[in-house]
Amino acid sequence: MKNDAFTMSCQSFFAIAVMMVFPAAALAQDKSPGASFSDCDRCPDMVVIPAGEFVMGSSQKESGHSDEKPQHKVTIANAFAVSKTEVTFDQWDACTAAGACPQAEDDGYGRGNYPAINVSWNDAQAYVAWLSKTTGASYRLLSESEFEYAMRGGTTTAWFWGEAEASWGSSKACEYANLHDESGKEAHPMYVWSHHKCDDGYGENAPTAQYKPNPFGLYDINGNVREWVADCHQQGYEGAPTDGSVRMHQGACEARVVRGGAWVDGGSTARSAYRYAEAEDFRNYQVGFRVARGLD
Repeated sequence: MKNDAFTMSCQSFFAIAVMMVFPAAALAQDKSPGASFSDCDRCPDMVVIPAGEFVMGSSQKESGHSDEKPQHKVTIANAFAVSKTEVTFDQWDACTAAGACPQAEDDGYGRGNYPAINVSWNDAQAYVAWLSKTTGASYRLLSESEFEYAMRGGTTTAWFWGEAEASWGSSKACEYANLHDESGKEAHPMYVWSHHKCDDGYGENAPTAQYKPNPFGLYDINGNVREWVADCHQQGYEGAPTDGSVRMHQGACEARVVRGGAWVDGGSTARSAYRYAEAEDFRNYQVGFRVARGLD
């Protein structure tokens, strides 16, 4: 009996020690599509994205946009997890407090549950490195193809909530994304481009998860702030990976890809296929990021 008690005591001590060194990342995670989890108190909430395939890029219905062509099939062989929202200031500030990330200014738009802004691609890499070290899990930025796959959520339309006629003139855009709408037009009348003919009550940044999620359970992926992905930017998709991997130059990257729409964006720049490029050290009040991690 004494030996059994001693063995059980040692096992309990070992289990507690493991949990202290390796937080929730050491525990078995539910890998079923749609399952959610978080690896620590101030870690992003993650959702499991299923394996699958999709057609990347813009269709002929979305005229122009040469940087989004040719369309090509991409296969995502394994499920992976993506943060439900952009990384928030609460989450970013935990990394800053640990001395691993620089201070990011909110420019008066809001901290706490608001998306972290004024973070460069290099800053985002510092965050995922710290998050990986803290949790024992392998965090990273999404590849560009993973981002579009996750954004579309199994849809093939220009926006995951519908085509142009359903998105531009109805309330659907304001149900699913913080974009340039009636509130934005009132707050910033100098923005002369077309706005969504609906009103979500936010003229600028909104707290995360204020809108309906996409079919994969992701919030704000077509709006609020644009988001860094891992890839080097190259014009168009000739020679692009078809397996969901990160696209790199043979030499140094001149620019990285930014995805998703922001609160200042009209319809065209909030499409699922939209992409553009910025330098790695670029910081802006309209750009943030979200994270991914493997499930092995």
